Amino acid sequence: MNFGKHDRMIKCLFFLILILSSPLHSHEIKPAVMDITIIEGNASIEFKLNAETVLSEIDASLHQDTNDSPQSQKYDALRALSTEEVEKMVIENENKFTDKIKINIGDETIPLSLRNVDTFQEINDEFPRDTTLNIGFEIKDESFTIQFEKELGPVVIRHFEDLSKESVLFTTYLQPAERSSLISQQTRSSALSTTIEYLVLGIEHIVPKGLDHILFIIGIFFYAIKFKPLLLQVTMFTVAHSITLILASFNLIFIPATIVEPLIALSISYVAIENIFQRRSTLLRYLIIFIFGLIHGLGFAFVLGDIGLNTSQLVLSLISFNIGVEIAQIAIIILASIIFIIPSRQSWYRAFLQIPISIIISMIGLYWFIERVFF
Repeated sequence: MNFGKHDRMIKCLFFLILILSSPLHSHEIKPAVMDITIIEGNASIEFKLNAETVLSEIDASLHQDTNDSPQSQKYDALRALSTEEVEKMVIENENKFTDKIKINIGDETIPLSLRNVDTFQEINDEFPRDTTLNIGFEIKDESFTIQFEKELGPVVIRHFEDLSKESVLFTTYLQPAERSSLISQQTRSSALSTTIEYLVLGIEHIVPKGLDHILFIIGIFFYAIKFKPLLLQVTMFTVAHSITLILASFNLIFIPATIVEPLIALSISYVAIENIFQRRSTLLRYLIIFIFGLIHGLGFAFVLGDIGLNTSQLVLSLISFNIGVEIAQIAIIILASIIFIIPSRQSWYRAFLQIPISIIISMIGLYWFIERVFF
């Protein structure tokens, strides 16, 4: 390809790279997680969230990244505070947090009391940190519902059998302002509700939240648009990430995110670069896709680690989450096929679409790799 004749296209590529290659995880707003334990009518709550988003009044139902909010500067100032200073501010502004949680028995709203606050240190100021609120209330033997104000964004609720948190009895994923179903000491997740919850979580982890995984799938797509090699590559990727997802979920393998996340970024860059220089499917290509799939599976496991698996229906939770991931991946490939099936038959396809898009993807992956390793 003669780049000297395509100066305008190169400038457009680098402009797109600047737009798309913003840090992927540094200011991400993760769903809050509420852990509930009920023992003899006394309910204990551990509510894990990003306290700085609440204190800075960022609407997590509208923004997935703090940089996208008008209150981003206020958030950054709070993020620069020490953990002790954040804990003090949470206690001083207790109502800002407890008022956003509505626990109802019938039409009655149960008063909540904040017992303790712990903010966990995160060495890199660019990354969000968790604050856990310990909250108590009494329910006797009644069932109750939980609803959060819209500004808190989506919330995961996990109901544990006891304070050891070794057995999850019930999980649900609430959209902003959605009210939970009735919860009691006897509440258990049904097979259908577990399937739906984790299926949706799997889909959402790819679309819209998994931009790195989306780019990897698109990188695979642009290697060969033909059905057979595309199917083989996706199958290798699926088998591989399923293996490590299961192993990591059963605590049989663990590699820290500081290693996995840069490797995921590097995998994106590699598959895209190979699109430029290699045109035929080889055994080595499938082996590399399989290895990268193992790495991506560990990334999927981190999501389930944050949310928690329903241990009473562990296998069903894993299968449902994995199916959700596959549905999203297949949807991406189908959409890409619809868009590029006609252009792929043209003589200019490789020079003006396959190579330029692969360059964009590879440089984004390389940028993320450098950002995750050094910043």
